[in-house]
Order: sequence, then structure tokens, then C-alpha cells
Amino acid sequence: MSKMIPEAVYLHYLNALLDGDKKQCTQIVFNLIEQKVSIKEIYMELFQRSMYRIGRMWEREKCSVAGEHVATKITEALIELVSTSSLDDDDNGKLALITCVDKEYHELGARMVAGFLEANGWRTIFIGSNTPQSDIITFVREKKPDLVGISNSFYINALRLIKLIQAIKEEFPDQEIIIGGQALAEERSEELSQFKNVNYVTCLNGLEKYLTEYHPV
Repeated sequence: MSKMIPEAVYLHYLNALLDGDKKQCTQIVFNLIEQKVSIKEIYMELFQRSMYRIGRMWEREKCSVAGEHVATKITEALIELVSTSSLDDDDNGKLALITCVDKEYHELGARMVAGFLEANGWRTIFIGSNTPQSDIITFVREKKPDLVGISNSFYINALRLIKLIQAIKEEFPDQEIIIGGQALAEERSEELSQFKNVNYVTCLNGLEKYLTEYHPV
């Protein structure tokens, strides 16, 4: 069982994040790494939890847009730090292409997925936010990834997501795809059932379960 992050540590980190104190946030994360806290625990119980909290604060006007942006940038940098420090020495030989659908500007979740895969022995190509469909198709054609991960948090882009999946499947019928983000909430995820080898992953626990089932080491 992985070590848990104490509530006091989480609150210390959250306060430092709200203050924009990157140095303090980094020190907290370094301490957790030294204590052998798992990457999944750090991602879910520190990064994800704190950003959800800040998102709710922003909705209630208790956090400014600038404050939310600063917290996001600090978190992105720390995701890179954690994934680099946790790189698996055993390359499993598999490649994942991680991207966001066109007009999707939230890439934090996609970064977490890429880092989590890297820590589990995958090589990743992270394209990032707001990527045109044609460019994604070109990358899939050129890189021939074992897995394509697509993030889409903005519900208005749900149709773009479906069209992207259709375009990928038209040229690569057997391509494995995972979808993340809130655009396809549970009640809409059934729209993916029309496609072969397409799975909706709601969190890192779900990603871990997917990897265990479909890509066991």
C-alpha cells in the first residue's frame, strides 16, 4: 500500500500554491518523493485535489483568474518534476500520443496522464492543447503509437471529440484510444460505445486499471 499524504501537508501545499510560492510547493513535493510516496498519490491527492479546490474557489470568486493561472503553471512544472524523478528504468517499448482536442485549452489533466504513463515505463509524445484534427492524424500516421490519449474538458467541444475519434478510426480502425476530461460525463460516455478499442478514463485510478487490464507489464 502506498504512503498517504497527511492532511496537514496537503493544506500546507494548497496555501503555498494559492500564494504562488513555487519554491515552497517544490520543497513539499521533493519531501514526498524522498518519503517514497507514489506518483499516483502525489498526482491525485496533491495536484488534482488542490486544483479542483482552486477551481471551486474561482467559481465562487474567492480566487482570481491570475491566481488560478499561476497555480496551474506551478502544477504543470511539478508534474514534470515528479514524472522525471519517477521514470521507470524498464522501458516497456510502448508509445503513447497524448493530446487535447481542437479548441480545448485545458491541458493539465493530459499532462498528468503523460507523466503517469512515463512513470510506468511508457514513452510519450505530448502534443498539448488546442491541436487541429489534421495535425493529430498526421502524428498518429507518422508515430504509430500503441495508445492515443485525448483530453476534452469543455462540453461544447464534445462534437469535435467524436469527429476526431471517427477520423482516427477511419484510417486506423484498431487504434487504441483513451478519453479523459469532463466533456463526456458519465451519462454521455456511452457515445463512445460505437467505437472499437475506445475507453473513457475518469481518473488516474481508472487509468491504472486500464493499463493493468489492457497493457500488463
